[in-house]
Amino acid sequence: MKQPIGKIVAIVIAVAFVVSGFLVICRMDSRPRTDDSFLLADIANLAPDVSGRIVTLNIHSNQSIHAGDVLFVIDPEPYKFKLDAAKAQLELATTTLARSEPLLDKGFVTAEQIDQMRATKDSAQASKALAERDLRNTTVTAPFDGKVIGLTIRSGEYAVAGHPLFTLIDTSRWYVIANFRETELADMKEGTPATVYVMAHPGRPIQGHVDSIGWGVLPDDAKLVNGIPEIPKTLNWVRLAQRFPVRILLDQPPEDLMRIGASAVAVVRK
Repeated sequence: MKQPIGKIVAIVIAVAFVVSGFLVICRMDSRPRTDDSFLLADIANLAPDVSGRIVTLNIHSNQSIHAGDVLFVIDPEPYKFKLDAAKAQLELATTTLARSEPLLDKGFVTAEQIDQMRATKDSAQASKALAERDLRNTTVTAPFDGKVIGLTIRSGEYAVAGHPLFTLIDTSRWYVIANFRETELADMKEGTPATVYVMAHPGRPIQGHVDSIGWGVLPDDAKLVNGIPEIPKTLNWVRLAQRFPVRILLDQPPEDLMRIGASAVAVVRK
């Protein structure tokens, strides 16, 4: 007896659905994908080593800079005076020691006094070196190629040593932080190829490779009391796989698409 056409078609469709589902699962297993990803680069919060009034500001927000570029200059005049004073103290200590050393054999000075004079000279030498360093540090240069962000000051601002004035993005290396399920991490390792798609331009695939895999995250419902985990009682036994951050280093990132925090999709090719 012949099977009705409709039943045969239904069976074919069902088989095709199962096969296609199987293929999709296999592909997902061999190429884990996540859209829980964003761009990241290393940053440096720029702070001066000396305090003073900013007399020259050569940068503006979102500007590209190169290593060695002068970013800003702090008023050097007070530090020139300090250096002059340190030089004078060193000259005095050097002269005093030179005059006193020949008197040691004649008994006009003691060995202890000579030792104190030598220590004074050494201290003056150190003070001069520090004064020279402080004077050099009134001119602040870029430590690497990058972009300026978060700049909200102008010339005339008083800069305080150790307090950041703005941030520099290191544009030489760009990453994608991709949060993958723990079940997808087994075959990932450093160097595994990856492809990234930035949401701003999804038609431009960017190649990269796994740089590192995160070793710890804090679960949302974890409570630690004296180091002992407290597990809340619940009837909801459905547990979602935890996600761990995978850092993907981009090989040749296009400059026009690189922005910290930009959304991305990451696919790791096992």
